[in-house]
Amino acid sequence: MTLLLEQDEYEKVAALYVFQMNVNRALEILNEGLQRGGKEELATLIVALVGSIRATSTNNDDKALINEFSSVTKLFHRPYVRAMFGFILSQDGEDLQYECVLDEQLDLHNKVAFAARYLNEQRLYDKLDKLAEESREKGDLQGILLTGLRQNGCELIQKYLDQTSDIRTTTLLSIYAQEDVYQECPYVQE
Repeated sequence: MTLLLEQDEYEKVAALYVFQMNVNRALEILNEGLQRGGKEELATLIVALVGSIRATSTNNDDKALINEFSSVTKLFHRPYVRAMFGFILSQDGEDLQYECVLDEQLDLHNKVAFAARYLNEQRLYDKLDKLAEESREKGDLQGILLTGLRQNGCELIQKYLDQTSDIRTTTLLSIYAQEDVYQECPYVQE
């Protein structure tokens, strides 16, 4: 997270702390960004975060207020901010409620970490399969985390090669593929 803070990604770091159920640290991070001359939007996020937490507290649980916060916070442009508020404002904690986070445009490794922490076993397997398929279809090399370098991984790398013509990266990856996979991977044979 230090690297993200050096890149002034305060909102992203705050969201990651919220996903870890450490709202106080998330608020500290946003305040730190504001003190360092960060964007005025950070002040808005601090107010919205405090308000959202209070709206969902067991002492309050005001459905109308929660709905109002939900509709307003969906207007934020940054995916980690929307995911953070979607997570806070999801009311009953069931697995389906977490889809608001997992469907956002978050980095794959953050989606995997979130899913591993909050989904039940079957939903976790389903979500990981879905994320692997999405990565394969997009040619997103981060998806190798889920596919490995077997057939699905080869298809993912082939898609990446088709989109980017980056032969160096695909060659480097082929070095790590097992020998029996070479026959399955057209890009390796070429």
